[in-house]
Amino acid sequence: MADNKYDIAGQDASFDARRYLRLVGERKGLFVSIALLVMFAAVVISYVLPRKYEARSIVFIEQNVISDLVKGIAVTPSMDTKIKAIKVTMLSRNMLSQVIKALDLDVSLRNSVSLDELIKSLRGRIAIGLDEKRGVFDIRFADSDPVLARDVVNTLTRVYIEESVSTKRKESFEATRFLADQIEVFKKRIDEARKDIEDFNIASGKVLASNEYVVRNQIEKAQEQIKEIQIQINALEASRKVLLSNSPSRARLREQEQVRSQMLARYTKNHPRVKQLESAIAETRRQIREEGSDELSIIYSSPEYQNVKVHIQSLETQKKNLEEDIAQNRAILDQIPRAQAQLQELKRKEQNEVIIYEKLVSRYGQSEVSKEMELQDKAVSFRVLDPAVVPTIPSSPNRPLIMLAGIAIGFGAAFGVVFLLDIIDPSIKNVDDLREFGIPVLAVIPKLKNVEEERKASRRGLRVYLIGALGLLIVLMFLGMEFMGVGLVDKVIEKAMAAVHQWRI
Repeated sequence: MADNKYDIAGQDASFDARRYLRLVGERKGLFVSIALLVMFAAVVISYVLPRKYEARSIVFIEQNVISDLVKGIAVTPSMDTKIKAIKVTMLSRNMLSQVIKALDLDVSLRNSVSLDELIKSLRGRIAIGLDEKRGVFDIRFADSDPVLARDVVNTLTRVYIEESVSTKRKESFEATRFLADQIEVFKKRIDEARKDIEDFNIASGKVLASNEYVVRNQIEKAQEQIKEIQIQINALEASRKVLLSNSPSRARLREQEQVRSQMLARYTKNHPRVKQLESAIAETRRQIREEGSDELSIIYSSPEYQNVKVHIQSLETQKKNLEEDIAQNRAILDQIPRAQAQLQELKRKEQNEVIIYEKLVSRYGQSEVSKEMELQDKAVSFRVLDPAVVPTIPSSPNRPLIMLAGIAIGFGAAFGVVFLLDIIDPSIKNVDDLREFGIPVLAVIPKLKNVEEERKASRRGLRVYLIGALGLLIVLMFLGMEFMGVGLVDKVIEKAMAAVHQWRI
C-alpha cells in the first residue's frame, strides 16, 4: 500500500511540474519579456545608483612599558574601559563638529539646522569596529567623494587622539585634587572620632575599667558580710534586751510570776496565798510603771549598756556601707555592657575613617604617579597602524549582488505572472477540469494538427527562446565584467556624462 501511495504522489508531482512547464511554454513571450525586463532593470539600477567609497583607518591602543612597571602602583585605565568609550566619544556632537570645522564642511551651511543634519549624516555613515582581544579599533566612512571619505576618517582619528590625551590629563589633575581634598576631610573626621573616644573614656572610665566577674564577686562577698553583721546585731540586740530586763523591780516581778506559776500548780486562784501574791505582783507592776523610767535611766547610763549600743551602731554603719557598695556595683554591672558597646561603636567608626583615610593616601600617591605619566605621555597611547587612503574601488552599490538578485527576481516575477494569469483564466483547459465540475465526458476528440501553423509557431517559439537566451547572456556579461573588475561600463558612462556636460556648456 505504501508503494502505491508513493507512486501516486510521484505521479501528481510530475504532473504539476509538466503543467508549470506547459504554462511557461504557452506564455513564453510574456515570460521572457518580464524576466528580461527585470534583469535589465537590475543592471541599469546597479549602474545608476551613486557609487560610495569607503575609507578605513586602523588604530592600535598601545600600552606603554611603564604601565606594566607601575601596575598596582598607579591607576591606569583598563583596555576594556578605554575601548568601550571610544565609540561613544567619537560619535559625539563635539567630536564631529571639530571634524566638520577642520575640513571646512560648514562653509556652505546656512544655519544650525543644516549643521545638525550634517552631523546626523556623518554619525550615520561612520562605522567604528572594536577588537578588544587585539586592542585595536577601526574607523570607516563611506562617501561618494573618496578624498572626503579619507579626510573624514583621518581627521576624526587625529581629533580623537588629541582630545583623548587632553581629557586624560584633565581627569588626572582633577582626580589628584579631589583625593587631596578628601584626605584633609577624613583627617579631621579621624581627629573628631578619637576625641569622642577620649571623652567617653573619661566619662565612663570607672565603668569601663571594671571587670564584670570581679564586681559580681564583690557583690556576693558584701552580701555574705551583711549576713554576718546582721547576726552580730541580732545578738547584741538580745543582750541589750537582757540588760533592760535586769532592773530591780522587773527582776522582782519576774521572780513573783515564777512563784505564782508554782503556786497555781498546787492551789486555785482563790487560795489566800495566791491572792496575796497577785496583790504583790500588782504592786510591783505599779512601781515599774511609776518608777521604771528611773531604773532604765540607770541601765542606759551603765558602761555595759553603752558598750552594746556603740557596737550595734558600728555594725549598722558597716551594714549600710556594704549595702551602698552593692547598689553601686549593681549599677556598674548594668552600665558595663552598654558602655562597652558604645566604646566599640566609637572605635569602629574611628577605624572605618582610618581605613578610608589610608586608602585615600595610597590612591593619592598612585594618582601622582599617574598624573606624571599623563604629563609625560607615558600612559596608554594610540598608534595609527593603517591611516586611511583614497579608496579606488567603490564599496557600494554591490553590482554583482544586485544583478544576481535581478536574475532571480526576474525569473520569479515572470513565473508568478504566468501562474497568476492561469489561475484567473476561467476557460476549460482539459478533460480533468470538466470532471471536477461533474460533467460527464462521453468522448475526447483530438485536435487536428496544422503542420504549417505548428512550424510557424515553432519558429516563433525558437526566436523567443533565442531572444531570452541572448538577453540573459548580456546580463551575465555585465555580471562577469563586475566580477572581474572591468570598468568598461563606468568609462562609457563617464564619457557620456562628460559629453553631456560639454554640450550644456
